[in-house]
Formats: sequence, structure tokens, C-alpha cells
Amino acid sequence: MASDDRRLSRICRTPRPEAGADREPRREVALDGYAALDDGTTFGVCATNLSYGGCEVETELALLPGLRLKISMLGLGNAVGATVRWCRNGRAGLEFDGAEPGAATRTQRKDERLPVAAEVSLRRSGSHHYRVRLFDLTPSGCKVEFVERPRAGETLWIRFVALDSIEARVRWVEGFVGGLEFTTPIHPAVFDMLLVKLRA
Repeated sequence: MASDDRRLSRICRTPRPEAGADREPRREVALDGYAALDDGTTFGVCATNLSYGGCEVETELALLPGLRLKISMLGLGNAVGATVRWCRNGRAGLEFDGAEPGAATRTQRKDERLPVAAEVSLRRSGSHHYRVRLFDLTPSGCKVEFVERPRAGETLWIRFVALDSIEARVRWVEGFVGGLEFTTPIHPAVFDMLLVKLRA
């Protein structure tokens, strides 16, 4: 992205919405990439925060609410569709395609578990978070090592780096290792970014 002293070429005056009950919490990130408009215009962006349904980016172009574009973070593969929700002072809020609750799916990877050696936070109902090992991950679930052995069918909350907790159900338990199924699958764009963070 441009240095702090570089002026933005255009500024959109659409007000930025306040965080509320109907907006997912977002976590701070710093992911460089680019965006492409339908007319072929491409421009650099930097994602500054991220949720499971969208992100906020720094941009040198004014982006009108409702504008459709494709966004790709460097090194993360294919671009994904998004819609501009707000834009102000060189920043814009984007909602990923299929970001409505329960709509985010990734059929081609649904059963393909990608090996990951990382730590995540896990919490049982009424308990504190504790760190556990993560063995593999898909947009719809993962395999972890438990500190407190749960029951199959129990609801837990798992928190990945740079993201808020998501609800998951215990599908199986063998000793202190088990499989979790996310109540809402992770959006493909967020999943790719998450893999890069976990493997860093």
C-alpha cells in the first residue's frame, strides 16, 4: 500500500456503519492484495481486518456501496467475489459472496482435510479458553487434541488466529483427539487466509 504521506486519489463520503448486533466482530490483519472491477480495472488493496463474512480494506479508489468486484490476497490463489457495503477516507467494507449465515460452502474441499500443525483456543460451555493442537482443517470442520475430553454431540467454541470464536459440534472422540464440525462453514476467502496464517 501507499506510504502514510501519500494522498489518496479519491475519497468516498459514504458513512462507515457502526459495529452493532448484526455485524460480525472483526480481527485486525495486514494482508496485501488486489481487487478487480467488471470493466477490467485493477488496483491494490490491503485487508486491515477480517471476519467470516467480509473484510475491511485500504484502497486508493472510491468504491460506491453496492459495487461488485473480485478480491484476491497475494499468494492465496483464486479471487473471490465481494460487494462494497461502505467506503470512507480510503477504507471500504466488503461482504464476501455467499456470506449470509449458513451460505458459505466449499463443496470441492468439503471432505479434503488439509494437514495443519498449529495451536488454537478451545472453550466448553461455561469454561475458559485453553490452547490445543490443531491437526487438520477444512471449511466445515477440524481435528484437534482435547485437554478436557468432551462428549460426542457437545457444543464447543474454537478460536483461530486473527478471528473470533466460532461454534462447533463434537462429531467424534478417540482418547483425547476428536473431530469438530463448524455450525457455519468458513467462507472460502477467509479459509484461504486462515490457512496462510496458521502455516506461517
